[in-house]
Amino acid sequence: MNQDSLKFSALETAHVIPVLGCKNHIAVARHLHSLGTTHAYRALGGMLSSCLLVNVDSNQNTSSYAHNEVWLHSRSSMETVAGNCSSHIAKTNAWDVVDFFVLLTVYNSSAANTQKLEVRVVINSVDQASPRTVKEFGKFVLSLWGLWNNRPLYFKGVEDYLLDSLPGVVCSKRIRCFNYSVDNTDWQRAFNPGQFSESAVSHDLELQMCQIQSRDIDVIQKLNVIDYDPEYLELCCPVTACIRRSSDAAPVSWVVCHADYQIGALLTVDQYRSRGLAKYILHSLGNKMIAQFAAKIALLYDDCTVNSAFKLQMVTELTNINTQRLFERFGFKPVDNVSWAECKFDIQKHQHKHNIAYSKL
Repeated sequence: MNQDSLKFSALETAHVIPVLGCKNHIAVARHLHSLGTTHAYRALGGMLSSCLLVNVDSNQNTSSYAHNEVWLHSRSSMETVAGNCSSHIAKTNAWDVVDFFVLLTVYNSSAANTQKLEVRVVINSVDQASPRTVKEFGKFVLSLWGLWNNRPLYFKGVEDYLLDSLPGVVCSKRIRCFNYSVDNTDWQRAFNPGQFSESAVSHDLELQMCQIQSRDIDVIQKLNVIDYDPEYLELCCPVTACIRRSSDAAPVSWVVCHADYQIGALLTVDQYRSRGLAKYILHSLGNKMIAQFAAKIALLYDDCTVNSAFKLQMVTELTNINTQRLFERFGFKPVDNVSWAECKFDIQKHQHKHNIAYSKL
């Protein structure tokens, strides 16, 4: 996957458009921010934390870990939307004809000794996708899978109804989760555990608040439900919260800001549970994420008044009741059901369902 493949694919149809160049990425980012849905914020978070908007922020991380691309699917011609996108949609309603956005992340996985392709999708509406959009999304994904040489696609936080609508999909791994959200105002009004200190949890514990470091990655990989790649966790390290023992620096409780600005991977090791550690790391990370997002989104607008619209988001497994209760204590409310899934597709099942062969986007 590269920019040349994007351009070639876009020529196959007037409805699939690669969003190329920082100015156009900014236009998309602004639209996602104004759309305001939880999935729009996740895609926006992915753009802000990747090299897509590197020209906006000279301090942006340009690590070679991942290559990111943005595609959109339009109900109108490519030329119409692309032209309006180039002019930052200042005087037009170009986005009115966009069905959905797709954020793709390609990265090298040393654990799997191959490249992986992550897929995130944003329906360009505050409502669920229409039957027509769902069908177009299925065609898009099947063609994407073909472009990826039939290797697995990794759907990240895709709404269950969209994933379930794909005929012929075979999920070798699928983790179903609740998606929770809280806006900045409600977060500030919600529960505040106060400043962390050893005495706050137990007088006989020697604990310190910090962030995840590279040396912690093996432990996190081993204990978390989702098998994260070490390269991915390394990328997430700067925006995390962790409590570790002072004696041997071992992490005992941690939480991560994912690459798409979602809170996840919250875990406290067994022997340190029921001590209230999770509330401290969650509060610390949430405040850190709001401050970082505010600084980055302000660069798109040069206007600090837009920051209050930001929503903190988290994901947790359907069965993880304790974590759900913790987040609800901080003002989070359930939004929808999403899945993290490793998928392949059965072409024969897909063609049989639609009675057609899709060979192009």
